[in-house]
Amino acid sequence: MSKIINSYVIDNTNIGDLFSAPYQYFEFPGYNFANIDIRNLTANHIQGKHVIIGGGGLAFSRFLETFKVLSQHRKNHANHQTKLIIWGIGQQIYRDYSPLDIKNFDYTPYTEGFDLVGIRDYHYGNWVPCASCMHPSFDKKREVKHEFVVFSHKKFQIEFPPFPRMTNCNQNLEEILDFLGSGETILTSSYHGAYWGTLLGRKVLAFPFTSKFYTLKHLPGIYPVQKWFQAQFKVSLFGKTLHESFYENKFICHHPDWKEYLKKSQTYPESLVENRDRNRDFYEQVMDLLNS
Repeated sequence: MSKIINSYVIDNTNIGDLFSAPYQYFEFPGYNFANIDIRNLTANHIQGKHVIIGGGGLAFSRFLETFKVLSQHRKNHANHQTKLIIWGIGQQIYRDYSPLDIKNFDYTPYTEGFDLVGIRDYHYGNWVPCASCMHPSFDKKREVKHEFVVFSHKKFQIEFPPFPRMTNCNQNLEEILDFLGSGETILTSSYHGAYWGTLLGRKVLAFPFTSKFYTLKHLPGIYPVQKWFQAQFKVSLFGKTLHESFYENKFICHHPDWKEYLKKSQTYPESLVENRDRNRDFYEQVMDLLNS
């Protein structure tokens, strides 16, 4: 039985990472899977094995060296039967990006040497959105209970004290979808919060910290965050500050006029079917390649 290396960022505190792997939703008869964090992937891991790179904003400089290793492996073993596949990765630009930067992002360093490429960014030629859309929990009907709910990225948190709140540290996808589905409009700084909220048929207003929010086909309303600030922690007594420090991995933003951007939020009733169809089509392409 042949083996497929499934490589992505394995982060048990990030719900998007946990549910983006395609093998969770599709059968690969005759193949075994081994999961390896892309940050630890080496040439030794992939000898004689097929490789699927998937999930998350992996078209980012932090992961470029791994893609170069895979590309070089292909050049060194051109006659071998190993297949290299990209399934649903996307770009990440963190600071000072423009619409032109997003549109003209160079994927070549990440895709060179691969046999089949599917990118979750809609403007890319072969669009393949995150495979988490295949999760059966999206088929559950959910009742709207709140006008707004807030779903924050664990590092980039938005604060709206009056509204129900959750972060992407939660590891139970059904609980997250129940929470997102309880809101008529979702306020979120999480890419997957925006993606999943849209698949549930809800309006979404996103607060971006990278370019990836602008690459969704079914674009949420976007609040143009000017800057993310490192969150502060204060200890006070009788109005006097006794201690003040910064959270190492927590950032917040100002959003005084956020309601003005709600008019840009809309629902996309066709989004779940369309995203699933694209993944099913890509699965067929993958199986044709593996069995060729």
